[in-house]
Amino acid sequence: MTRYYKIPTDPTCRREDDPNCYTYVDGYGFTPPPPLVTERRILQRYSNGLGFATLLYFILTAFVPFFILSVIAIFQPAIRIYGNQVLASSHVIMLVNVLSSAICLFVPFLLFVLLCRVPLNIAFPLHRFSASLCIPCVFVALAVSVIGVTSSNLISAMLSTLNLQPHTDLYMPTQPVAMVLFGIQLCVITPIIEEFVFRGMIFQSMRRFGDSFALVLSAILFALFHGNLVQAPNAFLMGLVIGYFVLYSGSLWVGVIIHAVNNAMSLALDLLCAALPEEYQSLFLLSVFALYLVAGIAALLVLVRKYPNMFMFIRSTTFSTERIKYRVAFSSLTMVFALILLVALIIQNMF
Repeated sequence: MTRYYKIPTDPTCRREDDPNCYTYVDGYGFTPPPPLVTERRILQRYSNGLGFATLLYFILTAFVPFFILSVIAIFQPAIRIYGNQVLASSHVIMLVNVLSSAICLFVPFLLFVLLCRVPLNIAFPLHRFSASLCIPCVFVALAVSVIGVTSSNLISAMLSTLNLQPHTDLYMPTQPVAMVLFGIQLCVITPIIEEFVFRGMIFQSMRRFGDSFALVLSAILFALFHGNLVQAPNAFLMGLVIGYFVLYSGSLWVGVIIHAVNNAMSLALDLLCAALPEEYQSLFLLSVFALYLVAGIAALLVLVRKYPNMFMFIRSTTFSTERIKYRVAFSSLTMVFALILLVALIIQNMF
């Protein structure tokens, strides 16, 4: 005879599909919780891990740059540190920024992967990919970035009516060595680190709860980590596009290439616009964006023709609904604190 009880032991529970029911089998006692309950508990543990990694990221950003600067100061006595004030050359400051940004972002989420016992070959899918697949994906991503940039410009215009000016500009150093380091950080190191973190460790770890859920969750975190309301729409859309192409290709290198090209093109456009007279800048950007859209549509047609099933997204089978998974993920204790800090950073950058 089989009977059902509600946690802890409520004989009024008789529904077999109730996730709060344990199954009591005479002679065997209580069986393990239903798969639905187990899945939610694992999701909550993973979400707490992501929240913990985010909190650790904020902690590291508070002292890692000064630690690296102190180490460099041992070999360059000319560097002076007065509390939060630093007297150093621009290329030293840029080198510190490059190293600290990589360490502060990569280490916490690597610890998350290790604690969750996610195999490294799963967290970092580095399979070979075809150039015939990667190149069209790059153009599709550039076309999508036009939508993201347009959305960002609309948000910027709305914030301007409220006398809010978020800090979004890239500050290009003028010293040659610093300029080289800035270009390396923006076009090489940042794409590698961010792809390995967001489309690697975060996305791949959360795929056990569904590909679509992992894709959207990683894109949301990617947008929030930019720390800017204006950049968030473009970051979110690019997170979805890059994540999908990584999912289809099975290689993080595809995401790294797309990310690197997008950053390099953004930097090149900023430099070219700065060199043009102001009255021609808008026309130049519109022409480039139109070219992006045309090339993106053409690349999309190529992908659809060559890979007919590329955009047939198969929804993963999980016990929980999408709504419940998002609720569990964003209501976990450490995740709540992490979201508060991320939102606070976005608000701080608005003034």
